[in-house]
Amino acid sequence: MAEQSIHDPIVSEDQDILDRRYLAERIINRLNDETCPQVLGIYGSWGTGKTSLLNLIQEKWGKSGDQSLQIEYVDAWHYEGSGNLFVPIIVRMMSKRAALNPDLGEYIKRVSFSVLYMGTDIALRALTGGVSLGDAKMYQEDIESSGITKVSLLDWEKFTDKVEETQIAFRKLVDAVNQKSATKRTIFLIDNLDRCSPENTVGLLESIKNFLIIPGCVWVFAMDAEVVASYIKRKYEGTAMDGNSYLDKIIPEQYHLSFFPEENDHRVFDLISNATGGSFTLDEGRFPQIPRVMVPRRLKKSAGKLAEYFAGNMPNVDSNTVFLMSLLYHTWPDFYERLSSSSLKHIGGILANFYGKDQPDGTKKWGDFNALSLGGDFAGDKDIIYFLQTAFPRYDADAEIVSEIKRALDGLRQIGLP
Repeated sequence: MAEQSIHDPIVSEDQDILDRRYLAERIINRLNDETCPQVLGIYGSWGTGKTSLLNLIQEKWGKSGDQSLQIEYVDAWHYEGSGNLFVPIIVRMMSKRAALNPDLGEYIKRVSFSVLYMGTDIALRALTGGVSLGDAKMYQEDIESSGITKVSLLDWEKFTDKVEETQIAFRKLVDAVNQKSATKRTIFLIDNLDRCSPENTVGLLESIKNFLIIPGCVWVFAMDAEVVASYIKRKYEGTAMDGNSYLDKIIPEQYHLSFFPEENDHRVFDLISNATGGSFTLDEGRFPQIPRVMVPRRLKKSAGKLAEYFAGNMPNVDSNTVFLMSLLYHTWPDFYERLSSSSLKHIGGILANFYGKDQPDGTKKWGDFNALSLGGDFAGDKDIIYFLQTAFPRYDADAEIVSEIKRALDGLRQIGLP
């Protein structure tokens, strides 16, 4: 196997430092359960390992020899330009069509009609081999003659016959694929939905809610639920619609990617050590236990910068300081850039906002450093305050602290950070 980049999702259990395999196994068992709902959610913010978990699900399922499920992975972001995100689902089903008997072309045409019916011309062109250009022209003429040029998904309730027709066609297509493969259920793993445009994201969810939820088919969405809920809220702005409540109706069962629930869990340091090739030992006492800091992708990126720093001819500085400054950048890039400077006076002036004592004139002072204006909400951000005071727990003004941070920042700029 080629050496994997630290920035890439893991692809196998031997890379699974965080023990996500147990959650993967739980989800597979749920997918095999007769009571499994037809839509599941895997929720986590950016960099928490959603794609890695989907990879582990596919690997564990493949190794199990279980033929009761067939799993189709779809990266929604790759199809963002198609105009409608359920097109790749149909394409996936069509890839099975050549092996099917009898020919299911009519069902594919009906589902394709629904795509076009929603005003997605470009989508039909992706259905190569299933619908001819003549069919497309005929469908387009039918739509134009009906006076319908584009129908929003909210209008589907007005066209119940078309919805039912689409459900029947899609169900027959899925049933035939399952029967041919001798499987009981087709599982669609939909990744990166939260990276797509709000319109396409909500459109796919509503497509599934309205006419793609059928027996024999389960949809698994890996996404940042807060981002998608904000898309829903934006679409229905001015109404009483709550994005999270709406999402719960579409996705009734969820699995959340939490991070290191045990207080003294050393897996986070195993992850960092692995990303640096085991070359560095960090001081756990200086490591801030903040969920947004302990996102795996941020940790690996920061560990990569730590290794890169000491691989070059950079200023001599404590490895903890280099790592923590890089982690500060990957978590709060705006604050990092506000702090980053070649001036001791500037760095000390920024830190004085967090370590300084109140003066009679209303300002703060930290040793010889007068607090500089921060702007934004940085001075009131409790996570940043906790990060700095944990990473650099010396409250008395110490010129060496500022000098150490300056040397780390100077070296990090040389390897590409601001």
